[in-house]
Amino acid sequence: MSLHTTPANRFDSFNLYRTFYKKIGDHEIEANVLVPKGIEPGKCPVMIKWHGGGLTAGTAVHAPYFAAYLVPFLHRNNAIAILPNYRLTPEHSGADILEDIADFQKWFTGSLPAYLASKEPSLGIEIDFPKVLVSGESAGAWLALQSILSLPQGTFAACMLQYPVLSPIPTAPDDIICGGRIPPKEDLDAFLATIKPGTVISDAPPPAREAVAPMLRAHGRWAEFFGEGPHLWPATRIEGAGFFVHTHVMHGRDDTNVPVELSRAFMESARKRFPRTRFEIVTPRGDHGFDAEISEEGEAWLGEFLRGVERDWVGGEGARP
Repeated sequence: MSLHTTPANRFDSFNLYRTFYKKIGDHEIEANVLVPKGIEPGKCPVMIKWHGGGLTAGTAVHAPYFAAYLVPFLHRNNAIAILPNYRLTPEHSGADILEDIADFQKWFTGSLPAYLASKEPSLGIEIDFPKVLVSGESAGAWLALQSILSLPQGTFAACMLQYPVLSPIPTAPDDIICGGRIPPKEDLDAFLATIKPGTVISDAPPPAREAVAPMLRAHGRWAEFFGEGPHLWPATRIEGAGFFVHTHVMHGRDDTNVPVELSRAFMESARKRFPRTRFEIVTPRGDHGFDAEISEEGEAWLGEFLRGVERDWVGGEGARP
């Protein structure tokens, strides 16, 4: 298998199975299962990857949001990946998304083993539940961290995050984000006027809705739809946590969407609260989403970063309080 992929062939070396983990009325919220072709039989570690999109956009199986280096990363660890969707703001609140996290976990532990066996009956593969890595980029990292903070100790072996959303992000109407201007308030008002009460939306393939989160933030309407409270933000919720897991963060130091200082502050606070748990952060050059097409061959720091993740996920000692 080639280590170098493009968005066009990113998932070619996997068997991709699409199912759902919950229904709201007739609406199915998707869970996607990536099984490496040629996977070895036996117990396999798992990576749960939540997608980004500002909590307002995105979809789980969107190749440009699935970094190229994750392909060889999964193959060499003989690992399965689970890519779930979740409900999106402004149609849904932060409390709704937290509910989706809990429902996904029930499906993951209760239904996924039988589903996987039905799709790969001849392979003899099982989920190695002590070896689960929870991960996500940007808003997906918010879901990864909220998973740790919501679920029992021992659910995850480690956590890997890319430029995480940790707290409310200060945004002004004239900010330039990833080279683009934030649309005016009139555009936000027009979008909100199209929403029909009771609509359930759990995926929005890019580029649809990519400007919604910056608009909600810049024009002062984020909390109106997402909700308020310290429980909605990992940076404040961790203050009441009784445990955490070894956590590895990459965040481009030129990020114009999610300031890198927020990650640095979070990691420093977490280290002080949980001194026996590893909190490692790397801040290479790059804007939001800088890592989509990089490789270990081209970035020495990336190989070292991923080896640290692997140590805590499949070969380490596990998290301690």
